[in-house]
Amino acid sequence: MKRVLSCILVMVLLLSVIPVCGSAAEADMILYQDGGYAVIEITSLGSRASGTVTGSKTYTYYDSDDVAQWKAILTGKFTYTGSASTCTSSSVSTTIYDSTWYAVSKSASKSGNTATAYVKMGDAPDGVTVIIVPVSLTLSCDANGNLS
Repeated sequence: MKRVLSCILVMVLLLSVIPVCGSAAEADMILYQDGGYAVIEITSLGSRASGTVTGSKTYTYYDSDDVAQWKAILTGKFTYTGSASTCTSSSVSTTIYDSTWYAVSKSASKSGNTATAYVKMGDAPDGVTVIIVPVSLTLSCDANGNLS
């Protein structure tokens, strides 16, 4: 199990360094006590020369068998001038891979140079919710169009 997680982490880190189709990505991993984990990636799309950038932060949840269960995606659009930046829109979506999971709630907002999403995912394998996973995602843009 540890070897598989290590391999996945290495692959994610390697892929985060290589731009694909004009986008740049970086990733982090969160390990949970039950053996599950989440991979969190930031992807930037668009040209920085235009003064606008669209980006996303994706939280993909895997079970202890390394099978993706669901993902939550925060998308933000930003303008920047070199001295300031502003978030112009924010949205959140979810994708379910295992039908026992469902979105309990989700919302997105924007303030200043930051897009924010709150998602609660529930797992109901026998029709009764046994796990609630709360996720808070933020995506910010600096004055030069860099996302974090």
